[in-house]
Amino acid sequence: MQPYLIAIATVTLVFLIHFFLSKSISSQSPTGSKSGDGDSNVRQVLLQRILGFLLFGIAPMAAMLFLFEKPFYYYGFSTIDLSKSLFWIPLLTAIILVLNYVNARSKANLQMYPQMRVNKWTIRMLIISALSWMVYLAAYEFMFRGFFLFAIYETLGTTAAIVITTSIYSLVHVPKGAKEAVGAIPLGILLGYLSLITGNILIAYVVHVSMALTNEWFSLRAHPDMKIFK
Repeated sequence: MQPYLIAIATVTLVFLIHFFLSKSISSQSPTGSKSGDGDSNVRQVLLQRILGFLLFGIAPMAAMLFLFEKPFYYYGFSTIDLSKSLFWIPLLTAIILVLNYVNARSKANLQMYPQMRVNKWTIRMLIISALSWMVYLAAYEFMFRGFFLFAIYETLGTTAAIVITTSIYSLVHVPKGAKEAVGAIPLGILLGYLSLITGNILIAYVVHVSMALTNEWFSLRAHPDMKIFK
């Protein structure tokens, strides 16, 4: 079977499993936006991210090791054009910082973020949440912009790789609302293109982490019911 077919089947299956298991985790107890200490909500969010790390990391890794012929570094881990990545990262991170700062106070954003719906945040919680984001997104980008994108590119070329991965990338954001689903299209095209021309997923990973963390921090600062305690 062609690598791109294996990649499409793997990503589809993994996202379906993650979606329904995450729904099951979320349904175990209510997660209102004005919860008290919200210990159960914190556990749910962390469990969902750990589940994502395991699913998005292990399944693609197994396919690459046992079913693909090309070496591991071919799928988004080349260091040949690393200087290009180091050029784009500060620029895109700065843009994300501004956009998240402007968007943080919107009602729609505050209804969803921070994902941990607790009133009292501690420095320890901030660190744990940040680390869980970083681990989760490492596996996410490894699967999406590494395994998935490069497997399609190998057989079908640049345009098909970007179009197919961006389409799926947009669809998996539908549960988060129309704004994120639509916004995922230009972002998916840009990150897919940059990943292919640099041969690595570093830009996509750093940009995605920057987006998640700055949005969480700005949303926490803007939320009227949430405070940070030492």
